[in-house]
Amino acid sequence: MIIGGNSQELSGYIGRKFMNNGDLTDKIYLDLNKPHMITVCGKRGSGKSHTLGVIMEELMSLPGQARNNLTGLVIDPMGVYWSLQVEKQREKKNQQWDINPSGYPIKVYYPAGLEEKYEELKHYFHEGFELYPSELSVEEWLYVLDIEETQAQAGLLAQILEEAKEEFGQYFGIIDLIEKVETSAESANIKDALHRRLEKAKSWGVFSSSGSKLDEIIEGNEFIVLDLSGAGELPWNVRTLLTGILVKKIYNKRSFDRSREEIQKIRGGKANVNFPLVWLFLDEGHLFAPSGKSVPSTNPLVEWVRQGRRPGLSLVMATQQPGALDNRILSQCDTLVIHHLTAGKDSDAVEDKISELHDAKKISYYMKNIPKKPGYAYIMNDESEEMIPIKIRPRRSWDAGGSAKLEEYVEDG
Repeated sequence: MIIGGNSQELSGYIGRKFMNNGDLTDKIYLDLNKPHMITVCGKRGSGKSHTLGVIMEELMSLPGQARNNLTGLVIDPMGVYWSLQVEKQREKKNQQWDINPSGYPIKVYYPAGLEEKYEELKHYFHEGFELYPSELSVEEWLYVLDIEETQAQAGLLAQILEEAKEEFGQYFGIIDLIEKVETSAESANIKDALHRRLEKAKSWGVFSSSGSKLDEIIEGNEFIVLDLSGAGELPWNVRTLLTGILVKKIYNKRSFDRSREEIQKIRGGKANVNFPLVWLFLDEGHLFAPSGKSVPSTNPLVEWVRQGRRPGLSLVMATQQPGALDNRILSQCDTLVIHHLTAGKDSDAVEDKISELHDAKKISYYMKNIPKKPGYAYIMNDESEEMIPIKIRPRRSWDAGGSAKLEEYVEDG
């Protein structure tokens, strides 16, 4: 069974259908040919991150010509998807699932300024990324430094940013801003307060006068993991800001390239991809597009899900709190993967979505019938218009998203 399409070659094997008696039957495939907006939801420990990892593995297993024209980009706020490159070691072949263990060729980026912290992990964390401070507007700087517009620091910040742009153009760093604060004629207490905030921003390791731009990491035939855990250093406002900037840049580039491809077809040629189709993966989605308030990543993500199908942009978003997710995201998703949910506003949000199906039952019915073990889910798709019970297949690669347990640290015997 293929969910959301009909091309076996351009689909991914994600699991098997489960029956009420617990038996596993037909293989279930997910269409990877068309752009999709997929939301994976469920309570903590139900298997959401695992499901994202399975979809990533299937994208990297597509035929070569298809892979050459797409990029997978994982915004990893928790630092767990680096393990896609490591082959699962527990068994040689899983006969029940008909899969072989495998590692995948990914590239993992981390904040360049935190290189010392990642030194022992360099085999798995490959390259640092940085962002020019000039890429941020005054409003974005206020947000990331947690400064209110009415505070005196806001005026000083706007002043030194303007001075830095006039003197250095695009290429200035945090240290340049700090020096301008120190030479300012502003009062000492205001200077000291802004100085402390800029020093903190310097410690995050993501701002530089000489680093690569974030959008330069996107190339065809690559799978990119952007580690925004930052070894625990990056606050959430920085993670949402970086995500918003990157999503906006990718959307603009891909939209323009799609227009160029259409012109090529009008002229009788074959569409040639300059900037690849992008599958964006985002864990903890409710923090990047929360309900009831806006963060820097909210509007870029809403634009992505509303307009991304034409330029070939897909989104796979996981959340343990679908009720806390901006409803503009959930309303636009064409595929919903529902792991175990408990009653409350999260179940209500999902029930609003599945009520669009003609013969849909209450969410409580599906949750009553779903096994409580991780990995079981129901899939709803706009084309199939039914709720399909599925057990997500095991990972081929190492799954670093599991909980730490004491038994890991206790020697046998």
